[in-house]
Amino acid sequence: MDYLLAVDGGGTKTSFVLYNIKNDCAELMSFGASNHEFLAGGYNEMRSTLDDMSSRILKKHGLSRKDIAHSVWGLAGLDTATQYKIIHKFISEFGFKKFTLCNDSYLGIKAGIPQGCGICMISGTGFKVAGINEMKSSYEIGGFFEITGDFGGGLILGKETIKTTYMNLFRHRRQTILSKNIMELYQVQSRHEFMDRVTDWADSGKMPIPSLAKCIFDAANLGDEESIKILERMAHEYALSVKSLLYELPFNEKIINIVLIGSLFTKNWSNIHLQALKAKLKDEIGEKQFELELLSHPPVLGALSWVLEEAGISEPWSKANAALDKIY
Repeated sequence: MDYLLAVDGGGTKTSFVLYNIKNDCAELMSFGASNHEFLAGGYNEMRSTLDDMSSRILKKHGLSRKDIAHSVWGLAGLDTATQYKIIHKFISEFGFKKFTLCNDSYLGIKAGIPQGCGICMISGTGFKVAGINEMKSSYEIGGFFEITGDFGGGLILGKETIKTTYMNLFRHRRQTILSKNIMELYQVQSRHEFMDRVTDWADSGKMPIPSLAKCIFDAANLGDEESIKILERMAHEYALSVKSLLYELPFNEKIINIVLIGSLFTKNWSNIHLQALKAKLKDEIGEKQFELELLSHPPVLGALSWVLEEAGISEPWSKANAALDKIY
């Protein structure tokens, strides 16, 4: 059993890394979405998808699940004890007998902070705040979009773009550059044609989340007040979530490391929301010192570092980072 498996599964893509302990080398295979919340077949499709993905990387090397000494699965869409039970059951049924299962937000901590403790904020497709403290206790907030009051991530901001544009075009509440930007982007000539396009997205289930969300950042960069307010609100909601997390998860560190992951944080569309986030954090947790860091490593580094740690390998983060440096 000379092999370890690290998995980062999300709503857009999934990464598998197979690590050879004996040769100290790794191989990456990338796939599509594996989050049951974004798959038409829900849990059943998630099960078959992860089964197929893991089979493909193992078969390439003539391995079976029994050859894997340990695996770490960081998966989006794993937010409750019930979800954990369902997903744990079918990974166990795959034949992986020794594995660690967690929400993918924890991989951000393991990837971005070598000592493996701190806080991670996700603003990708969805919204999430999670933490691991020095005692290895963990806690997480958000993950169910509007149901849990999340205000961040591409899906929420994409909907906010549509809502704000609709308010401007049909209710004339406030003028916003957003309307002009979105109509130019999608070559829409009238407000009624705009609604036809929105209806098409709703019927097909193919809302262009990244480009819709980016419209807010582009408009904010041009000084659009409505867009700036949206980004400031997003920053405030993340800061409040960090404050709530710290009530539940005490940290002894003098400085708390906070890692930001997901395209809305890392793609450098604007710095307005990042500046607002720093200010809101100071307002909400002013008694704590913190350092914000945009994740510069692939999140699957967190899964690989974690599984090396579980296997008892020394300096797991450094070894994981060196192995992935040869791939990326």
